[in-house]
Amino acid sequence: MTVAIDRVTLEVLRNHYQAVVEDMARIMERTAYTTFVKETADFSTGLVSSGGEYVAYPWNLGASSYLGLNMAHTLAYFDHYDEGDIVICNDAYLSGPLCTHLPDIHILRPIFHGGRIICWGYAFVHSSDIGGAVPASVWPRATEIFQEGLRLRPTKLFRAGVLQEDVKNLISDNCRIPEVNWGDIKAMVAAVSSCDRRIQEMIGKFGLATVVEGIDAVLDYAEQRARAAIRKIPDGTYRFTEYMEDDLRSEVPIRIQVALTIEGDTIHLDFTGTDPQVSSALNIASHGVTHPFLCQAINAYLVTEDPGIPKASSILRPVRVTAPPGCLVNALFPSPIGVRYGTVLRVFDAVLGALAQALPGRVPAAPAGGISPVVASVLDLMTGQRQVQVVEPMLGGGGGRPEMDGISGADSTAGFLRNTPVESIEAEVPIVMRRYHLIPDTGGAGEYRGGLAVRLDFQVFHPHAIVTARGMERCRLEPWGVAGGRAGTSGSCVVNRGTPRARDIGKVDVLHLEPGDVVSFFSPSGGGHGDPRRRDPVAVQNDVRAGFLSVERARAAYGVALVGGQVDAKATASLRAAMPAPPNGGFDFGERRAEMERRWPLAIQDAAFRVLESVPAAVRDWGKHQIYERIREIAAARPPTTADVDEAWADIRARLARALGES
Repeated sequence: MTVAIDRVTLEVLRNHYQAVVEDMARIMERTAYTTFVKETADFSTGLVSSGGEYVAYPWNLGASSYLGLNMAHTLAYFDHYDEGDIVICNDAYLSGPLCTHLPDIHILRPIFHGGRIICWGYAFVHSSDIGGAVPASVWPRATEIFQEGLRLRPTKLFRAGVLQEDVKNLISDNCRIPEVNWGDIKAMVAAVSSCDRRIQEMIGKFGLATVVEGIDAVLDYAEQRARAAIRKIPDGTYRFTEYMEDDLRSEVPIRIQVALTIEGDTIHLDFTGTDPQVSSALNIASHGVTHPFLCQAINAYLVTEDPGIPKASSILRPVRVTAPPGCLVNALFPSPIGVRYGTVLRVFDAVLGALAQALPGRVPAAPAGGISPVVASVLDLMTGQRQVQVVEPMLGGGGGRPEMDGISGADSTAGFLRNTPVESIEAEVPIVMRRYHLIPDTGGAGEYRGGLAVRLDFQVFHPHAIVTARGMERCRLEPWGVAGGRAGTSGSCVVNRGTPRARDIGKVDVLHLEPGDVVSFFSPSGGGHGDPRRRDPVAVQNDVRAGFLSVERARAAYGVALVGGQVDAKATASLRAAMPAPPNGGFDFGERRAEMERRWPLAIQDAAFRVLESVPAAVRDWGKHQIYERIREIAAARPPTTADVDEAWADIRARLARALGES
């Protein structure tokens, strides 16, 4: 039986569905074991349609980056489900686009009524350790997924309500923190069980037909509102290029290229021209579908343009993605994927840059673009067991916005991740926090400045202490400013800063520390929006008073003269008249990107990409490094040309002939 859903009923049902997932999220928050889940909130919940689309997703709690996932592939893994079944998985290659790296553990529970599945309850947590080569499992320099931890294809953790002890034991036996991991899984089980109970209550209140039809109605309604927002973007194709500044094994940059095409109420994101998958953990296993990890900037636009749009997967129905197999954003098995979110942030910036061209003056500058969960692993000297704790997610500043400054120490691409209270960290792992504060003079200058960066210092006292920090990016290439705004600042890591034992680490892979060592992390800051000469001098004065800005930087970056803490209007006018105009084209990428593109010109990049397409995906990254080394040698003597690429490739290809079966 079908029923017609009028607008009033639709809103009532929509809010009930939303209440279900918000309640699930609160259960997770209250009952999870690990600090990174219960305090930092790297988890999420959802109500999923029988076809695999989110119907509702928490508005302001947990990770927002999964909105838009379609779970149909995962749901179809089993031919039959019973009431009380719960499926668990974490493998991105065997579970379809639902899973994105091994530490994220996902569960799904079918919700039955009258003997048929009407929807699903969903939850995920980021496990602080799922085994693998390093504590916390995410090893930036991993070369294949087998080094990254336990792989779980869709597996029934519960069958007809009965826990499968062998599955539980498999998970517990292959991680460093089995008790707390199981505690987090139990929190997810409680959340999806609550979802089942709440949906049954809705059916009792509204009737089965209304609840089922309401799910489809909400999905269709969200799609309609998304299409209406897309129609506000002028038709056309807008192109943008971003870079991962290196592949964690060398200084070879990785290009991310996107063409954003608007046609009426549809969007096409084409990543053709993006560099090949790499032999480090930066890859995204998107399966080439309209994956939210490739569409976060689109999601951000939609919820900004229409704040009341339902948080449902169907908002991405109007979006089509082209991501060639074997490229960085559509990596093939067994490519490592642990640090995939570092790449997600660059994809966000690339699509944001394209949107900035489509909507001049309406799009923020680049955010810090470096979410780096800092993990401390300390050996318990009494038991010999390792304690593993995510210390902080280490967020940088947000990009300056069209009418507001960027948010300091927070980045919209992090969803609703929160900083971890110092007291919780020190209670969970034997380290001492020495500093945690905003860094003055770091926000990109603009009419609306970028958000400030963050500094985190902590000290270890045990031998064999290990620190990892996945996703450290923007350590060289600064977040860009837009509409005349200036680039933000880059991040770094230093051990024992200001002492004779100081070590500049740069990006952290696996950092081994000695008792007494102090490690300092500096996040990037957001880029600025608009010409700094137009910033209200009173806003500059207020930043100085708040400690966000020095008097010297106020003068140099904004042309604002302060005397005795007050604006000197005459001197300010004189300073601003002498300041240079913003860069042409509206974007300020910073001098380091300009220098990188001088060493590795766009024409050379294009030529390398063209020849690499002629070989299988598994060998392209190796081939790119060979070309890069040859071009670097040539560049030491003269400017390289595309002919040099062709000549170098002919030699390289000849060396591959036997491996490729060509000789």
